[in-house]
Formats: sequence, C-alpha cells, structure tokens
Amino acid sequence: MALSDPSEHRALEWSAGKAMPVLSVEGLTIWFEAPAGTARAVDGVDLEVQSGEIVAIVGESGSGKSVTSLSILKLVQVPPGRYVAGEVWVSGRNILTLSERELEAVRGALISMIFQNPRASLDPSFKIRSQLAELMRRYDPEADSNAAESRAKAALVEVGFQEPERVLGSYPHQLSGGMCQRVALAMALASRPKLLIADEPTTALDVGVQAKILMLLKRKNRELGLPILLITHDFGVVRAMATQVVVMYAGQVQEQGAADDILALPLHPYTEALVKSVPNPDAVGFDLQPIPGEPPSLIDIPQGCRFAPRCARRFDRCLAEAPPLHEQPDGRWVRCHLREPAQETGNDQTPN
Repeated sequence: MALSDPSEHRALEWSAGKAMPVLSVEGLTIWFEAPAGTARAVDGVDLEVQSGEIVAIVGESGSGKSVTSLSILKLVQVPPGRYVAGEVWVSGRNILTLSERELEAVRGALISMIFQNPRASLDPSFKIRSQLAELMRRYDPEADSNAAESRAKAALVEVGFQEPERVLGSYPHQLSGGMCQRVALAMALASRPKLLIADEPTTALDVGVQAKILMLLKRKNRELGLPILLITHDFGVVRAMATQVVVMYAGQVQEQGAADDILALPLHPYTEALVKSVPNPDAVGFDLQPIPGEPPSLIDIPQGCRFAPRCARRFDRCLAEAPPLHEQPDGRWVRCHLREPAQETGNDQTPN
C-alpha cells in the first residue's frame, strides 16, 4: 500500500472529537529485506501520545520497539528497510511523506530523540562545548558565541550538572556513561521539542545512574508538560514512569492502555508473562517466572497468534487464526481470542 499524502482529514476528525494528539501513528508497517527473506519488523502498529503523557513501548528484544521509534523521525535506513504502509502524524503533517529537507524542521525542533548509546550519539572529535554551542546557534541563528556558551551552560545545569564548565571542556570519552546520557538529554531538550523519544535511555548504566536519568525525565515531563515516548524492555521502568503502555511482540501491538490498569491486571498472556518476569518490590511473596521459549523469526512468522507457541493458555483457534485487537470495557485494546467480546465468541476456548 502506498503512503498517503498529507491531508486535512485528521485535523478535522480531532477538532470534532478529542484533543489532537502530539503524535499519532496509524497502521505503521516496516519490513526489512534480507537474503533469507522479508523480516516483518513492524506490522500494522497504531499508537497515540497525548500532551503531558509518558507512553512506554515495552517488549522483548526484536519486538519492533526501536524500529517503531526510529520510523517516527523517518530514520529507518532504506534499503534494507522499506516503509510498506502507514502514517505518522505530528502537527498536522504525515512525517513519512516529507522530504529530507522538510524533515530538518521536524528533527530536533518538533521531535527530539535520545538514543540507546549516548556516547555514540556524540561526536568524539569535538568537545561538548562546541557540540552544544553549535546546537544552540542552530535554533537561534542570531546568537553570538557568548550567548550560545551561556545557553549551553544553562542546559547542562538544567539536567543536573553542578560543574557545567568542566563538562563543556571535556570530550565524550572523558565522561561517564551517565554523564553522556545527561549531555544527550540536554541537547534533546535544547530546542524545546513537542515530543521527546527516549530509546532505552538507561541501557548499560548502573542502577544508581539509571534512577537519576529516569527521575530527570519524569521531572521534565512534569515541569514542562513534555510528552515522552519511552522505549524499554523493563516493566520495572514502566512501573516507575509510564502513564500509558503499548506492549509489542513480533512486530505487533498485543495490549495497550493505561499503565495502572495494565500493571494491576494484565489481560494479554504475554503482558502477564512480562510483568511476572520482573521483580516487584511492592508484591508480597512474589516469584519471578521466566517466559518459556523464544520469540519467532520475523521472516517465518507462525500462523495464528504470534505468541501462541509460548502461551500456556492457547487453544486450537490460537494456532490457526490470528486475533485482532479487541476493545475492553476499561478502554484497553488486547490482541487475544480470550478477550473477544462474549457475544461474538462462538468457539471453544478451552486451553490445551
């Protein structure tokens, strides 16, 4: 299916109903061509981020989380990647139809992103001073060097540095992983974006630094009303941060809804398995339960429900028929035959 051109239909729909989301992803489908076949990395993903929300996309490695986040800024490399279908709406524009020149006004200015490896996102050849000052001048071309330096210092103080001058005079390799992550966050916030994407922002950091980075993100969300799309594999991070949750598995959304509802009572067997595989300090007598098996190959996806081969509650229909997303009474959406509305269910649902 070809990508649609920008139009006014979404703005009309939102003006007639609920508030326009900061981000709306609709039917996003991204495949990768490999010698062994076509990998369906993202297969019909829908999600929204409203102003002030922290939306967490959670799932195991290979579930499609990072590809989804990269596609929002049209950063998936083509080839081997291929945008098969879908729309990504920000400020009334479909990002996937924009040219590289047009995307310059979106990347950073409207949407900023913190990548998994903060050190790799910084140029090792230049000190932090020149990298931050260049960024400040980009968003304010009339700023002289003194003004850019002053704003760079202020940006570092804003993310918790007590000695910004020392950080400005350092190369990335002279800073710890946590310090590089805070520098990356300062750079991401410098343009006052409408949306921040944080892709596994605490990966490879020690526990203490992880907590500081997460608290910093939550503080910026609260103080600035900044919506955050948080990519993680850890339901412990979800419990600490998220207001909404999107659970992905094998390229598809399996469950999405309010974080409190999903954490209190997960409805999809995969979500339940993820929650039980992470320590919960608030639960009494909690036992960790690993998820058996492995995710399927995205080149050879099984017929029926993609989680069925690993699901203890599967029945015959799960192996033969792929379930759609079913809306639940609490507003959640769940991709599971067991959550099909009762009046529509006519098959035996006895687990094997």
